[in-house]
Amino acid sequence: MFFENIKEAVTSIFSNKMRSILTMLGIIIGVSSVIIITTIGGSIQSTLTSTLNSLGGNTVSAYVEARYPESDEEWATWTYPEMQEEDYVSQEMIDGLVEAYPDEVRGIAAQAYLGDGQAKDDKDSDNYANLSMAGVTPEYIEYMKLELKAGRNLTSEDNKGKKKVCLVADTMVDNYFGSENPIGKKISVSSSDGSYYDFVIVGVYVYNQALFGQVDTSIPAKDRSTQLMLPIQTCFKLQGNNQSGYEYFNLLLTPLADVEKATQDILTYFEEVYASNEKFHIYAYNMASNMGMINTVINVITIAVSGIAAISLIVGGVGVMNIMLVSITERTKEIGVRMALGAKRITIKMQFVIEAIVLCLFGGIIGILIGVGIGALLGQVAGFIIQNMYAEYSNYIIMEIHPSVTAILLSLFFSMLTGVFFGYYPANKASKMEVIDALRYE
Repeated sequence: MFFENIKEAVTSIFSNKMRSILTMLGIIIGVSSVIIITTIGGSIQSTLTSTLNSLGGNTVSAYVEARYPESDEEWATWTYPEMQEEDYVSQEMIDGLVEAYPDEVRGIAAQAYLGDGQAKDDKDSDNYANLSMAGVTPEYIEYMKLELKAGRNLTSEDNKGKKKVCLVADTMVDNYFGSENPIGKKISVSSSDGSYYDFVIVGVYVYNQALFGQVDTSIPAKDRSTQLMLPIQTCFKLQGNNQSGYEYFNLLLTPLADVEKATQDILTYFEEVYASNEKFHIYAYNMASNMGMINTVINVITIAVSGIAAISLIVGGVGVMNIMLVSITERTKEIGVRMALGAKRITIKMQFVIEAIVLCLFGGIIGILIGVGIGALLGQVAGFIIQNMYAEYSNYIIMEIHPSVTAILLSLFFSMLTGVFFGYYPANKASKMEVIDALRYE
């Protein structure tokens, strides 16, 4: 009997195609809207997570922070303390951290600014290059996702030996050296503060607009400044101060490390190291915690907008109820005949409830297909825009477009529930017809 009711419901729907489509329209719009919105929301989450992970999600950022007063009385007279050499994070501390947690931490990425300057060719006074000098650790290149084009990276030996070696950008090499191989060449830089530095080029990295900023085309290529990277300990030495430790730094984690656990282990390690330091301690955080807040906001917005879109399911349900009432009126004599032949009232009721469910289910399936299709199309459009309008960022943005399976299943469930809810009243009305009145109906 159940399958016969389904077959009869399908026959009834296809016998009035246009009316059925118009009836299902509210269901189709509601379901497709929910699928599109949840697809967009979920895809934004996945894209942000994957992109941030690729850009440094597997790192822990940390810095030296003063211990703030705990009472109002102390705050009244407290001033931010000046950092001394022993307050900085030393390389020995980092080495001890790596040794303590070899499965979690594998290095440090840090940077120190030395100053702006200009390299000039002794043989050609018109040949020059504007540079921004910064001291970095060997892991900095990996942290920044920079690609080496020629030569080698800076090493820990360069850092420990405070060697005057450097990395330069490929754009600088093209403008300053032309076709000449720059590896092993000495470059003299006149700093803006009047100092002069000599460095030996050991590597060339690929200048990336996504990381260093969009090129200002109003400035001639020759005058554009690029970054010259030297060992960070060399930078500290050239700065002329006693600092050899780090104040702000990023810790690179191993590929399989749990970011939250690693962050807690790092904090625990530095709490012990800085236990005797009454003025400063280490604060550490990771991108995953920030992503948690971002994902929460996206989820709230997605649910709220999906709820608004789902209101059209109610509109669609009213349409289903209306068309079912019309259908019952048109088939009054048929109902009377079936009841005269022995059909029970529950059977009549089930017939029209099932017909309403099938009608809403068809609408839900069509809505899901449309929603998935439009979601995939939006993904293609977003990818096209990124590739053509933001090409410099395309290698860093990891697009992940996929519909929510949960949203699809829930949409099917609620579309069927809509059929039950809005189909029950017409079905109940049909089952309560008097046989004589139904047979007499014209």
